[in-house]
Amino acid sequence: MNWTWKGKAWVFGDDISNDDGIMPLAMTRQQQYDPGVLATHCFEQIDPLFAGSANPQDFVVAGKNFGHGNPHIQGFLGLKGKGVALLVESMGRGPLRACVNAGVPVIQVPGITANCARGDVLEVNFETGTIHNHTRAIAQQAEPLAPVMRDIVAAGGGILHMVQRLAD
Repeated sequence: MNWTWKGKAWVFGDDISNDDGIMPLAMTRQQQYDPGVLATHCFEQIDPLFAGSANPQDFVVAGKNFGHGNPHIQGFLGLKGKGVALLVESMGRGPLRACVNAGVPVIQVPGITANCARGDVLEVNFETGTIHNHTRAIAQQAEPLAPVMRDIVAAGGGILHMVQRLAD
């Protein structure tokens, strides 16, 4: 997996919930697990333009407490389906695990929302935790995911990582 991404920032605030924030709760109730289908519903209640306009290797940049609430996987599978990564100021352990298990690259970056606006061009190295905002000429350093968590993301998620390990 290429751990250096360059793309556009999609900035959201604090307290974006999992249900009816990242993904409509209806997708969970329908037991939808297809990342391609879920990708078309990402953030539709907050930013209806996101699902149709975000590109692979773009970044969801969010504030504190991202993905809080019920531990449903649909929101993170939708982000995987869009091919985007997460740069968040903070998220709980449950949402972080769901994000990694869905195969979405993520870094917690305190203060990222103060240094980034929608449309800024970012370059992120997920192995080293280095973030460059090319639009604003700002660099930040954050703690990258632990190597085992990067291995899960690189495999495409928890299930694929397990299959890969069993095959080895």
